Amino acid sequence: MKTDRILTLFDSYADDLYRFAVSYTGSKQEAEDIVQDVFLKLLSKNIAINSSSEKSYLFKMTANLCKDYLKSKRAKNTDDYDEVMEGMSTSDSFTDDELYDELMQLPDIQRVPVYLHFYEGYTYKEIAKILQISESAVAMRISRGKDELKKRLEE
Repeated sequence: MKTDRILTLFDSYADDLYRFAVSYTGSKQEAEDIVQDVFLKLLSKNIAINSSSEKSYLFKMTANLCKDYLKSKRAKNTDDYDEVMEGMSTSDSFTDDELYDELMQLPDIQRVPVYLHFYEGYTYKEIAKILQISESAVAMRISRGKDELKKRLEE
């Protein structure tokens, strides 16, 4: 499919696909990524779409990517964010930016595994492979990192 045609489709349907993806996933950030992925796939795979069914085809692609997201480890790890915040006073409310800023203050040894797990959605096994350490070392670093984040956020 030609780039001009994809740009026309983007202009015509991106907002609708975004709203659909937000309603499907419940996440604005993931919805943006999913819509981007839809159009990147169109660019990279040279998919031919019949002009009479282009909207339904794009919605089907979006729905499939949303389903993949909801099944993915990343979606399952979003509960871990609540785990970090567990035990905090309900009057304390932290934005994602504040949490991220505090995370960036952790020592590298804790920050990298915590970031890879909570922000990028990697499993302990995958992180162990990336960092070339044992899974138990990853678990320990993440545990210590979470404890340190809790301390910092309580202050």
